[in-house]
Amino acid sequence: MRFTSNGYPRELLFAFEYDTGQDVDPLGDLDDFLNDVLAATGASQVYAIGHSRGTSVWTAYLEDPAFDGPGKVAKYVNIDGRSPEALPGGVPTIGIWGEWNSAGSGFNRREDGGDAQIGPDPEANYHFPEKSHTETVTSAEAFALMYRFLTGAEPATTEVSAQTSGTVEVAGRVLLFPQNTAYGEATLQLWEVDGDTGQRIAASPAATFEVGDSGDFGPVAVSAEKDYEFALLRAATEALPVPTVHHFYSERFYHDNYFVRLLTSIPGESIEAAIPLYQDSASLVMLRQKEFWGDQGATSDELFINGLNVLTSEISPRAAGEGSGVNLAVFAFDADGDNITDLERGELFPFSVLTFLTGVDVFIPAASGGTGTTEIVLVHRGGEESRLNLPNWPSTDNRVSVMFRDDR
Repeated sequence: MRFTSNGYPRELLFAFEYDTGQDVDPLGDLDDFLNDVLAATGASQVYAIGHSRGTSVWTAYLEDPAFDGPGKVAKYVNIDGRSPEALPGGVPTIGIWGEWNSAGSGFNRREDGGDAQIGPDPEANYHFPEKSHTETVTSAEAFALMYRFLTGAEPATTEVSAQTSGTVEVAGRVLLFPQNTAYGEATLQLWEVDGDTGQRIAASPAATFEVGDSGDFGPVAVSAEKDYEFALLRAATEALPVPTVHHFYSERFYHDNYFVRLLTSIPGESIEAAIPLYQDSASLVMLRQKEFWGDQGATSDELFINGLNVLTSEISPRAAGEGSGVNLAVFAFDADGDNITDLERGELFPFSVLTFLTGVDVFIPAASGGTGTTEIVLVHRGGEESRLNLPNWPSTDNRVSVMFRDDR
């Protein structure tokens, strides 16, 4: 959205996605993907951006003599991941690094305490010791570096040009977490909701999509002045033999976004198997593509569920060790079915051993049919506030995701 806010054509932006849950070499698929992009656009080369594990994929591809990666990639941006001494495939490259890879950050993973670097030129590497791992790729500062390097021009703005009226277009994919593959055939509904209660306004959805094997849905025009819910209707499975609905609530759509990702699971399997189901309590997962900090004092984030801040220093520390304590998703549910909240338990298992995820024991009262309201307030570090109200769906046959903006 920062790119399109600067006039970069949306139809020239693409995302390569592959099954990250399997030990499968994606390089052949990446090469096919690039061939399709070049054929569709008529371009002779692409600009490439990789973050975290994505840097392993891009550097391996550019260095593999079986593919003409350097012939297809004009420039490459390597964000907080691999740090080879030579430029991958000789392709012009810059490196952007966060706290894990920046000297003096207090969270540095290098044994010598120095800065990470890709390629031979330190001046082609940029360090942000105050930014967390995922924040390095979603931040305005990183965007400015990428835009300048790739286009040779200064961006007119580093912000997302927000609409407060009129319509915007939304499209995306329904994906399995953590595999990152399409969910499969299902019905996805778009409902207009009352922002004060989260309750649906009309008797029928504003739009319905039959999602196929690609996981794609949309585009659909939505109002920048209204609130919406995506509802994924999921069939019964052997693990959970009742139909379920996965509800997705987000802040208002304020800019055309063709890269919406609705992350779900096979009902009763994967991460969902760790969440108990009760008729009188709700369960939530709250996400932001910028790490939640709960132990940074005045510069912490605060995440309130019905007035209770769940981002404590034990539940979501900035860094508790190598690769841990960096949380993008907070799972909140009644761990024992006792209708009691116990934040003193800290991070719940298995979330306590899963990087990027944390779990917290919170009793969230539910009502049959979700006729009541749960209030969620995120105070982003820096002070801006996001507030969402949603129905208090029982966890027996409902899953709820709350998706916050990462650009506040």
